[in-house]
Formats: sequence, C-alpha cells, structure tokens
Amino acid sequence: MVTVLIRATIIYSLLLISLRLTGKRQVGELQISELITTFMISELAASPIQDLSIPLIYSIFPIILLLCAEIVLSFLATKSKKLKKVFFGNPSIIINKGRLNQKELSRLRIGINELLGELRLKDVSDISDVDYAILEQNGKLSVFLKQDKQPICAQDLNIERKSVGIAHAVIIDGEINESNLRLAGKNNAWLIKYLNRIGLSLNKIYLMTIDDNENINIIKKEEK
Repeated sequence: MVTVLIRATIIYSLLLISLRLTGKRQVGELQISELITTFMISELAASPIQDLSIPLIYSIFPIILLLCAEIVLSFLATKSKKLKKVFFGNPSIIINKGRLNQKELSRLRIGINELLGELRLKDVSDISDVDYAILEQNGKLSVFLKQDKQPICAQDLNIERKSVGIAHAVIIDGEINESNLRLAGKNNAWLIKYLNRIGLSLNKIYLMTIDDNENINIIKKEEK
C-alpha cells in the first residue's frame, strides 16, 4: 500500500510539473496531437500504479519523452506554416457571407442539427442571422452575425463609456489577497483604514473587489 502511495505521488508530481510547462489549455481546446499525448500519458501513468512489477522508470522516461516531443513539435509548428498545417490543420469556413457550405459540413462529418445546436449555444436562434461561422483548429465554433443582426453597442448610440477594467478580488473569505491588492493600486494600510471607516471587520467579509475606477463591491459572510 505504501509503495502504491509513493508511486502515485511521484507520478502525480511529474504530471503536474510537466503539464504546467506545456501550457494552460482546457481539455476542449487541445489540438489533436496534444489530445493523443494526453491519452498516452494517462495510460503510461496508470501502469506502474496498477502493476507494481513494472519499474517506475518505465513510466517516467516515456512520459518525459512524450512531453518533450510535444513541446518541440508545438515550437516548430509556430515557425513553419507547412508543419502547422500538417499537424494542426486549418480553420474551416462552414458559413461564408451568409451561405452554408454544405460540402465542407459533409467533409467534416457535422450534421445540420449539430451545427444548429452549436449556434444555439452561441445564442443564435436562426442560421440566417449568421454571416460567418468558422470551425477553429481546436474544434470550437466562431460565429459572426450579419451587420443588421448584431446587438446595439454604446458606440452605435454615440455614448461614451469609461472602461472599468477588471474587478480585483482583494479580500476572499476574510483573507487579504496581497497580489490583487497591489494590482488595484492599494496597500494594507489603505484597506484597514477603509474597513475601519465603514465599520466592517475583515472576518465578516466574504468577498471584496475593487475595479480600475476604484469602484468597491463588498459581499458579507452569511450568518451560520
């Protein structure tokens, strides 16, 4: 049992470090080569944990080799358009200037019901509203509406809006987030002074955010 625990810890640590080095993509954003590598690594990682007769190095070495190969391949693909096309393919235009490309849809083996479902997930209820629909290299669908179907924005109404940037979470569950506080341009002294002024203690706050315009939002902890 102890051997299994040690092996699992080593494999987990190796995978955690290695996958951090390869980037932060979500599973749905993986390229084909990356997905294949992920499947192979999962099998290699599980083998020495399930079968203690398999030496640990038989798993560690192939995992490192696969990850190195994937990193090198990704780097070379950024330098060579031909290599990138071979391994990652090109985006496919399914709807071009409002016209559905049925041949491309058939080549990709995507049914019309599946396409309509993907459009609904993009909040598009009618295919005739779409100007362009592009199936990206990672398998996700990019949708661009026709000009007269796009939602009205502040620029269309000649309304000037000031950007609020991002809301920095400076307090989370009663604890100060030092890095977010610095990003908000504040420090501990300012924060304590502000909390004293509004009569609220740190341990009573579930979430406190400050955006780039210094708008502050506070959510208090619920009473248990």
